[in-house]
Amino acid sequence: MKQVFTILSLLILAGGPTPLRGEDFRIEWLSGRSVQSLKFVAGADTVQLCPIGQKKRCLALPRGATASCARSGTSLLCKATNTIRQFQNFTATSPTLFQVEAASSKSGKSEARRAGQARNAEIRSTVAGTRIVLVLDLENYVAGVLTGEAGILRSPPALEGMAIVARTWALRSRGRHRLTGFDFCSLTHCQVFSFPSDSGGTLPASIALALHQTRGKVLKYSGQLIDVYFSADCGGMTEAAGEIWSDRDAPYLTSIRDPYCAGSEHSSWRQTLALATVGKIVRTEIGLPMRAPLRDLRIDTQDASGRARTLLLEGGSPQRIDANEFRYAVNRRLGWNTLKSNLYTVERSGESLIFTGRGLGHGVGLCQAGAERMGQLNMDSEKILAAYFPGTTLGDTAPLKSSDPILSSEHFELVFPEGQQGLVDESLHALESARSQFEGQLGPLPAKIRVETFATMTDFIRASGQPGWVAASTDGVSISLQPLSTLKRKGILTSTLRHELAHLAIHRQRSPKVPRWFEEGMVVYLTKEPVTYKSGFDFRGRSLEECISKPRSEAEMKAAYARALDRIRTLARERGEAAIWQILRQPSEDDIRRIKN
Repeated sequence: MKQVFTILSLLILAGGPTPLRGEDFRIEWLSGRSVQSLKFVAGADTVQLCPIGQKKRCLALPRGATASCARSGTSLLCKATNTIRQFQNFTATSPTLFQVEAASSKSGKSEARRAGQARNAEIRSTVAGTRIVLVLDLENYVAGVLTGEAGILRSPPALEGMAIVARTWALRSRGRHRLTGFDFCSLTHCQVFSFPSDSGGTLPASIALALHQTRGKVLKYSGQLIDVYFSADCGGMTEAAGEIWSDRDAPYLTSIRDPYCAGSEHSSWRQTLALATVGKIVRTEIGLPMRAPLRDLRIDTQDASGRARTLLLEGGSPQRIDANEFRYAVNRRLGWNTLKSNLYTVERSGESLIFTGRGLGHGVGLCQAGAERMGQLNMDSEKILAAYFPGTTLGDTAPLKSSDPILSSEHFELVFPEGQQGLVDESLHALESARSQFEGQLGPLPAKIRVETFATMTDFIRASGQPGWVAASTDGVSISLQPLSTLKRKGILTSTLRHELAHLAIHRQRSPKVPRWFEEGMVVYLTKEPVTYKSGFDFRGRSLEECISKPRSEAEMKAAYARALDRIRTLARERGEAAIWQILRQPSEDDIRRIKN
């Protein structure tokens, strides 16, 4: 049997006799590491090292030949036998698999060489370092994820379930790093991707079998790919996604009791932290103004799964902080498994805090420790997945078109008709730039925002219910746009995207008591957009709220925007900018009387 599975693993690495999908995934290999040197070893066919976009001055490696590349300034010097080429950015391509080896360092510490296999690699060398992007088909990518993420899984059913989860995530999250030139990084920010540690690159038989048994299988809900998550150990109770990420609430990501992970490595843990250390962390990492030394820390509120939601700190005046923010800050300073989860109790003992907890990770979705135990009890992968993602079904992948109607960046997914594809990258880049600019001012934004554009103005008007002079609309969750080509032709594509992103964020924070005109004025005030309107416009007795909510013409809408902006500016001058944010979120009765109309 061992020999059969060794052959099978090689077939999977080669993509099999018939590739499952026509499109490939671009994976940044060795993310976060400083690559010092590279080595390419040709396999059954010649490997061509060529400058990107050129066919000249290539370095050809015949079967079995080797090229060694070392950094020289911001370039790479590659040598094969007696030939040397200097490359800034280049590709390595071959009809069949070849080996890539890299020597890298992390935080100034040298690491062992790492090896992988690919048919296509893209190497870019800059002052910041050398980036390696490997082009892999779906099954090769899932194989690397299982190698990197499934270290505790041994039973075939658990490995099969994890393969289906990893495949579903890859297809749903494609393009997470699209704006930086690849689909996924190889870190926990995406899914940990790693090649087998042995130099031959042969997959372990267990992983090869899991891929073979689940090839093309994904999880769906109501016919659509689901939003999947997994963690190492849920501590006996999984977490509802909506408790951590408000925009990720889903009927199949609820909190469920999991008796199977009891007795696992992380089912019980204990951590003692000095009060002085915790006080320093909340001051320096979180920026909390502590006016006196920290005297105690208690759980203030818990969610339905029993995990800490907010914490109460006593030191001077009592202060509340988000439990997730606290755990990340502690782990960032003291090590990433210091506080393994938010499923804990805490008590003071002398000058220390004792955390007694269960589980490792956020706890949403599949619990690897529980899945492994279920597999050991001979439950099949379908039962395992049904337990952690209730209401979902197994389905098959569908072939990707060359022009996928949904493309994603890290924080946005853009739905578009095929004719708009040429402006998608520009739009995603503008959205990410605006998000980066606004996030400090607007507070936390949804992890992923859906943006939809349309083929025609008629389609936009019908779908959004807006008149033709309105460029876009938002409901605080998603954004609808006129055709990208129309906005580009008018010269307002970038400004519209910035406006609607600010609108979405402000809409989410606006108290129900605050009129809509205040929200619109805040958006224009924040984005500093010029508002052109006809001076002395006659509103014919209509209130500002009426003109903002249901404008009768484009001219009336622009004039109303200008009046709203003027009122926000006046408030900011009289009471300060912090006051207008306070009014937006928690207005007093006096505030409501002042801004009613």
